[in-house]
Amino acid sequence: MPSTNTSAQHSEQDLVSRDFLLLFTLATFSGCYLAIYYCFEQWMERVFVSPGWRGILLGALFGMVMVIRPFATIALLKANKLPAMLVSLVVSSTVLFIYQFLTPGSPFFEWELLTVRIIQGFALAVFSSCTISLLVSSIPPGQSARGYALFSLSFLIPYALIPTIGEFLLPIVGDEPALFAWTSSLLIPSLIILYLMRHKLREPEIAVSLRDDFQNYRKKLLHNVRHSGLWLAFLAIGCFGLCTNTCIYFMKGLCSITGGDPTQFFFYYTVTMMIVRVLFSRQLDGLPRYKVVPFVAVTMASGLLCIVWGPLWLYVPGTILYGVSLSLLYPLQASGIYDRSTPETRSINSNIMTTMLDTAALTSPLLGGAILSSGLSYRAVISMGAFATFMSGLLFSIDGLWQRHKKTA
Repeated sequence: MPSTNTSAQHSEQDLVSRDFLLLFTLATFSGCYLAIYYCFEQWMERVFVSPGWRGILLGALFGMVMVIRPFATIALLKANKLPAMLVSLVVSSTVLFIYQFLTPGSPFFEWELLTVRIIQGFALAVFSSCTISLLVSSIPPGQSARGYALFSLSFLIPYALIPTIGEFLLPIVGDEPALFAWTSSLLIPSLIILYLMRHKLREPEIAVSLRDDFQNYRKKLLHNVRHSGLWLAFLAIGCFGLCTNTCIYFMKGLCSITGGDPTQFFFYYTVTMMIVRVLFSRQLDGLPRYKVVPFVAVTMASGLLCIVWGPLWLYVPGTILYGVSLSLLYPLQASGIYDRSTPETRSINSNIMTTMLDTAALTSPLLGGAILSSGLSYRAVISMGAFATFMSGLLFSIDGLWQRHKKTA
């Protein structure tokens, strides 16, 4: 018993290390740069940007991330990540500051917005590739689900706080572009964290994992990815991301016709997720993934349908059901991909998984904009997200059946 306790304490210490906590805090600050866009679609509607353009502008940032991330992942394997993360943070902060100088109604307004969104997407691709690589190197064996669950809090905390803080500050600062500009001040604490992590960031990833030359290492990675058998799991992650991004972009629009409070949605579902993941993160790695994932996908879709079509008193319970389901769905799917990857491909498979989320972040606003342009309402947009969640659980179930079939064949 004493040796078991000592081993457990050592394992926990390995995961919640100084580098893990610094990376967690840095990712939380950078997550605020995205969470602040919760009001972006409604702002564009108020300044008379058409639904079609709104979908393009919402997705442009993540479309750029989707294109750039694979190249950034490979290029940074052998590089010092400190300059890359420094420049990407400065660029993202500058973009947030620039919005207030754009002129709604001008002939080139939409193109100006598209330009700054693309620039920030490029910076985000570089930053997130570095973050994912550093995260993978910080997770001890056997703690993948717990590691992803705890680190995912860095993406949840901004969405729990920023919409509430933003709705409070909007009447004070004047409008959304001014709110974006104030958010750019998070660059200062981010730079302090980069300085504290400078030694970790200077370690080239390829030198730690393999001593072959860069070209041979890249060929091995691409070969393993092509033969990983993870494509159904990747598609499941993509459908999951399609739902969550649709809710982030269009929930405030839905609330404008249902009477719900958008800050309640973001607060309750993210706080619920944080509570579940903190209290039950140790149990996640022991759950039967292929049995639990389909169930929580159905409950997550059900929570959304309660929000969309149910009476207003079901709004908060539906949000909590959505949050509980979401807190389990992603770490179980992500850990399934992590555990089925080889040590050499875990980093790149994790980045492919994140690329699927980027693809979903691009696709969801385009689909939402198309649905709104066709004359349907925000109810139809969020219902599409609920259907995507159901498909995520179905694809993951098919992946599990396929794996069992290969083992018995």
